[in-house]
Amino acid sequence: MITPHHIAEICNAKLIGTGHVVIKHLLTDSRTITDYPESVFFALVSERNNGHRFIHELYNKGVRCFVVSETTEMPGPDCSLIIVENTLQALQQTARQHREKFQLPVIGITGSNGKTIVKEWLYQILKQRYHICRSPKSYNSQIGVPLSVWNLNDRHNLALFEAGISQKGEMQKLQQIIQPNIGVFTGIGAAHREGFVSQEEKILEKFNLFEHCDTLVINGLSAQQIPAGCAVKNCIRIADDGDIRITSISPGNHQTEIKLKHNESEYTLVIPFLDDASISNAVTCFGVLLALKLNISDYLPLFENLSPVALRLEIKNGTGNCVLINDYYNSDLDSLQIALNSLHQHKRNQSRTVILSDIEQSGIEPKELYRQISALLKQNQIDRLVGVGKNISLHKSFFGGEKYFFEDTNDLLRALNEGRIFFHNTTILLKGARRFGFEAISQLLQLKSHDTVLEINLNRLTDNINYYKSLLAPGTGIMCMVKAMGYGSGSAEIARTLQHMGINYLAVAYADEGVELRNAQIHLPIMVMSPEEDSLEDIINHNLEPEIYSFRILEMFCRQLSKNGVSEPYPVHIKLDTGMHRLGFEEKDFEALANLLQNHPQLKVKSVFSHLVGSDNPSLDEFTNEQIVLFEKAFTLIENKIGYGFLKHICNSGGISRFKQAHYSMVRLGIGMYGIGVNAEEQKKLQDVSILKTRISQIKHVSKGQTVGYNKNGKVEHAMTIATIPIGYADGFRRDLGNGKFAVYINGKACNTVGNICMDMCMVDISGVDCREGDEVLFFENFNQITALAKAMNTIPYEVLTSISSRVKRVYVQE
Repeated sequence: MITPHHIAEICNAKLIGTGHVVIKHLLTDSRTITDYPESVFFALVSERNNGHRFIHELYNKGVRCFVVSETTEMPGPDCSLIIVENTLQALQQTARQHREKFQLPVIGITGSNGKTIVKEWLYQILKQRYHICRSPKSYNSQIGVPLSVWNLNDRHNLALFEAGISQKGEMQKLQQIIQPNIGVFTGIGAAHREGFVSQEEKILEKFNLFEHCDTLVINGLSAQQIPAGCAVKNCIRIADDGDIRITSISPGNHQTEIKLKHNESEYTLVIPFLDDASISNAVTCFGVLLALKLNISDYLPLFENLSPVALRLEIKNGTGNCVLINDYYNSDLDSLQIALNSLHQHKRNQSRTVILSDIEQSGIEPKELYRQISALLKQNQIDRLVGVGKNISLHKSFFGGEKYFFEDTNDLLRALNEGRIFFHNTTILLKGARRFGFEAISQLLQLKSHDTVLEINLNRLTDNINYYKSLLAPGTGIMCMVKAMGYGSGSAEIARTLQHMGINYLAVAYADEGVELRNAQIHLPIMVMSPEEDSLEDIINHNLEPEIYSFRILEMFCRQLSKNGVSEPYPVHIKLDTGMHRLGFEEKDFEALANLLQNHPQLKVKSVFSHLVGSDNPSLDEFTNEQIVLFEKAFTLIENKIGYGFLKHICNSGGISRFKQAHYSMVRLGIGMYGIGVNAEEQKKLQDVSILKTRISQIKHVSKGQTVGYNKNGKVEHAMTIATIPIGYADGFRRDLGNGKFAVYINGKACNTVGNICMDMCMVDISGVDCREGDEVLFFENFNQITALAKAMNTIPYEVLTSISSRVKRVYVQE
């Protein structure tokens, strides 16, 4: 337990205000959602930001302890200000003091490449034996390391921490925080070379991490490259003349067999990867097993089941039968080589294209840098280079073969849109520094679908949410439902808009939807409404928050928390069944549930909620009010039993406007934000968000007596002109809409379907309609048309929107 008073002592700082709040969380980003009353916010100052600007905002969210370095007024009562000279140093000192409380094996990992993969693979290999604390993702910086180390607790018996540096003097600080007793050096490369006089200085700086290590695993260095001052007692070096030697590498279809020799013993590793980087990382992990003095034979089979680690490289299908390999978040020679290896191994297309930005922070004189890049491209048999940036364009004469150069990303996008450059039957590597925004190129080139488009207006979405906000009392939160691809609108883009608006929570149906949002850089808290047993580890690993709806799922999740070595109270949401009889604890369970939650301190109840059966149906209002009364009875019982408060929510979109007395601390907004109101009065206040449209593929004239479509069901009673349009039941346009049961709109005219709906297309009657191939076809653009489509499908607007296939291209409009 630590208090503001303790932090002030650690940092030799001045404390103003109360000093007795219990601190459990270190907070450095005001956008991070955490348990605010138990957090201390370090107001970090950088070139681009100043954390002191967010103090009042965080105070309003519940933070009561702040570490500051600038003159700051007290944001309110019951507050602590810890005044230091440097808030980053204070953060590091606090984490260092925390680390010194624990005596356990700590593995410190550094090197130019592979740190995160080695860490994650070691976790995969060792997690069955150890309770492991490890760096989240690639938290290896001056800020990331202290945040990682702070996660250490008494349950852990092994720790894996990364350490990354970009300039001299940084590693000593990280060493004092991590204090590893086993060191791992994954190799040396060109990244951040500009911060050092030479590669030797860079190696020496990295080796500061191992100052007090007992054992050191070194990959990629010769004996001569190891700094002379390295005094580690036991070094395990991986090299041709080292302690671990690779004697053979045998790639297969989907795996690689690696034969190793250590001293006089021989070992065989089989990994489900083919690339050189994976081979190197796997052998590094093998060296760590030796350093831990484990029985190697027990762990060798685990290498066969190593899973890929999601970093920044993505492979997607592209237009024109292309494949996209996206690696546009880092820019150095070493990562380029790794990405080129992946490009070279991709077998779908023989042709290879690289779209490459300026290489930044290489530490190499530009002429030499681009000579080396040219040699790499030639070595990897690249057929076409597209250079983006001023520097690479200045050195275009260094490159041979087919080549194109553009000053910036916008120039390339214009060329692609205008058809001055195009790609077909090629595998494309997108490799660029973050500032070049290559995401836009990827979005343009990735496979979208046919001409059928669901267009979503984000301005109207925002206006609808603001309407519902206007119905809420100040301080009432909103949880937005983005399950089922955001009611068909596309989860990630909708979630980004909601995040920007400051929505409090997101909700998804299944864990994989939440993982997708996390991979899309959505940081809002996300509730998973239907957690499944196989998804519990993903929920924990991606910081998702499960709905707990039964005693079985409660116990399963507690076991998974223990298995993952999570000892801090984990946020969960308790679902009560007040009458829906779908998921949730029933009234007879409430007392036992409250007792169980009291006895499971590893769970932190973030909310208790229920679901209204008929909030949009006035004839069910009496039953709705009975649900509300039962809900209040239940959450009061739970709150009294566990001894702390939590969010309460029962109102869905229909309940927000009709049952204002039941808003409590949060409401759940779903289909309402997409423009579907609870009644005609509310519908007038909402805006239409979605438009589903396509284009005419072909026009034909059909004679009387002929038929159209499968099974000759489309009988032509008179001469007819038909249009074939590219939408079918695989896109969500159901088969029972065929044979005249629904009409689309072409140039303002209703055109009935003809014949059966096919999987990928359908036919409509355009007799007498002035149109041509390529003209727009409209399925719906407003509430009335969505309702008409729902009626034709004998369903409700929910199903219309959620049944639109993911292969239908989503286009987002912001006016």
